[in-house]
Amino acid sequence: MRKFSLVAVSLVFAAIFSVSASAQTGAAAQPGPVKIGMIDSGAFGLEKEGITRYVNAVKQLGTEMKPLENELVAMQQKMQTLADQIAQLQKVPDNARRPQDILDKQDEGQRLQREFDFKKKEYDARIEKRGNELLGPIQNDIGKAIQDYALLKGYTVVLDIDKLGRDGALLAMDPKAEITKDFITYFNSKSPSTATTTTPK
Repeated sequence: MRKFSLVAVSLVFAAIFSVSASAQTGAAAQPGPVKIGMIDSGAFGLEKEGITRYVNAVKQLGTEMKPLENELVAMQQKMQTLADQIAQLQKVPDNARRPQDILDKQDEGQRLQREFDFKKKEYDARIEKRGNELLGPIQNDIGKAIQDYALLKGYTVVLDIDKLGRDGALLAMDPKAEITKDFITYFNSKSPSTATTTTPK
């Protein structure tokens, strides 16, 4: 999407899952070594290497929002054209132009700005609601799958590189601790490859 930066839709989370030690007959269980895995949730939306259901849902969201997005872009272009026209009129000597011409274009620009602000709020509300409908179930499935994956692979803790990096909490890590690619492969093999589509309400 050309203006997808307007979308306040993102998948960021940190999951910590503890694996309990099983009791041993006649003796207390001994704690095993702590095994930490690092997943970059920012990679889930990558076109080719990401989580297929998530990528497809983002594409569907972009397609559904495209008409309103195009309308917003067209309004921005009209406002820019008006601003350019006003600037040109202001360069014309006072005795060679009508002051009303500038006032008319300013009024039109203000009207467009109000309309743009209204439609932008509508766009934000619709994309948040629809984004939650499309991405919410997938996010829940990813969270459950991370827990299953951690238990399966014996990870005591799984952390989100993306969130830690943006918060400045990740100072150093062993590259071998990153399990993003392996988890994405695991999830894609367990989950349908196409996004579950729902009709916008």
